[in-house]
Amino acid sequence: MAAYKKDIEEAQLEVKGDPIGGTMRKKGSMLTFVSPKAKGREIKRYIENNRLEIFYSVMFLLVVGIQFGERFLTYTKYKDHTGYPALLGYSLSLTRGSAAVIMFTFPLLLVLMCKNIITHLRGTFIKRYIPLDSNRNAHIYLGGVSLIFILIHCVGHGYNFYMISTLSPDHLACMMPVTWLDGTGQATITGLLFGTITGITGILLVLLLMGLYICATEFARRNLYPWFWKTHNLYPIILALTVLHGTARLLQEPTFHYYLAGPAILFTLDKLVSVSRKKREIPLIEANILPSEVTNLVFKRPVDFHYLAGQYVKIALVDSGTGRDEYHPFTLTSAPHEDTLSVHIRTCKGWTKVLRNLVIKNEKNPERNPNLYVDGPFGEAHQDYSNYEVVILVGGGIGVTPFASILKDLVHKATSLQSNLTRVKKVYFLWSTRTQKQFEWLLDIIGKCEELDKKDILDTHIFITRFYEKSDLRTTMLYICERQFQGISNRSLFTGLKAITHFGRPNFDSIFRHIGLTHSDVRKFGVFVCGPPTMSDSVKFACSKITGKQTFAAYAENF
Repeated sequence: MAAYKKDIEEAQLEVKGDPIGGTMRKKGSMLTFVSPKAKGREIKRYIENNRLEIFYSVMFLLVVGIQFGERFLTYTKYKDHTGYPALLGYSLSLTRGSAAVIMFTFPLLLVLMCKNIITHLRGTFIKRYIPLDSNRNAHIYLGGVSLIFILIHCVGHGYNFYMISTLSPDHLACMMPVTWLDGTGQATITGLLFGTITGITGILLVLLLMGLYICATEFARRNLYPWFWKTHNLYPIILALTVLHGTARLLQEPTFHYYLAGPAILFTLDKLVSVSRKKREIPLIEANILPSEVTNLVFKRPVDFHYLAGQYVKIALVDSGTGRDEYHPFTLTSAPHEDTLSVHIRTCKGWTKVLRNLVIKNEKNPERNPNLYVDGPFGEAHQDYSNYEVVILVGGGIGVTPFASILKDLVHKATSLQSNLTRVKKVYFLWSTRTQKQFEWLLDIIGKCEELDKKDILDTHIFITRFYEKSDLRTTMLYICERQFQGISNRSLFTGLKAITHFGRPNFDSIFRHIGLTHSDVRKFGVFVCGPPTMSDSVKFACSKITGKQTFAAYAENF
């Protein structure tokens, strides 16, 4: 153990020119040269690590292309008695082709949000063939594709309405016998927009979808979450309007309801599972105000609540003024063997700020704290840590919350009669934080895990990033003091833990290589990262770079 911890430290110091920095391609104003062969190997490793996602993305685009192309070509060559194809030309082909794609993508968006079903499937063989952990990214991807074809559809219909408005009353009566009943008067764009079922539903859909897409941006999700929540819960209205949008039967019988039926039934069943449990009031046992704007909630565990370490729940507050149906996802920091459930919540804005203020207000009268509505648990990639013999956990900031549950669960299983239930033989926990005081609550959990870890399964390394450059005398003195104290007491001077404390950002490339050399008989390592997107990208790049005879499979969750 001591020899390996020294290796980790040496791995941090071995990068030329930057002993405590991460692997970078840019050094100051200089760019390092990447050969075509090296770039080719990176691409090959990326494809190997993401082959399922790439396969389904290609298949999806292929289906979209076929649907759009078939409708486009059909209406390009389409001749009928109405005269629409001759009048509208390629504009009609574009609107019909884009409509076909929208009819395919909208129901799929529902399927990707069947979280209870996806969580259940994660425990079956299906997860080997379908990338279930990518459902959120796939939902965003499909939403983007839908937006492109929605815009095409809107522009096409704008041109269509203009061309129809140029028709004489006689031609109009022949072409629109249903929607233009009296057959008199000149058609106008205003009349077509506000006097037809196609126009009215189209305008409403554009307004609703505009609000939904604006509130789905990264900025809105972080700063205007209630609006994100409210606009996304308009989906029943959006789908109903989409069904009505095609009922004018101008060119064909409406077909969207056929596409929607199956996914809607699946989604409804999934929602019924959540509804059956999300309105149960769960008593809040304890609420703690922690440093670094973190609030800890401990609440009663329902008898029928079963979960795995690394899973998350959605929480709403009862009668708190924040909205009874405004649920927010948080990873459980309690372990499955514990009698209560707990979460650690970083205070940002809005709901989390209201929660912290409530807890502070009721600090002397904790019985006045509101009860909770809890929906879940839901699965994510971190719960698969038990599939690997050697596990590497990488956390940054509040992103360490999934690992609190995992660390407690691993140590409990390894030191109890359940040790035969896990394949895990070694866990490396790399935690990057700006200061050692930023998340003191986790230090307590790590300390308890170290005390219970009699089989030496856990190896923790803490990286404190808010320090000066390597040449700064203060940083050098910190290194000397820390290593001297660690050598004497086997404890860190800064954290009081057995864990080694490093100063600066982790060099994932070198650290992972040393772990691979230490466990040369292991063919596949599980690397689970949760933190800022930049950290996730660095970890995934390092895993892709060093994967060869040994595979470093990276699973990332950003916050």
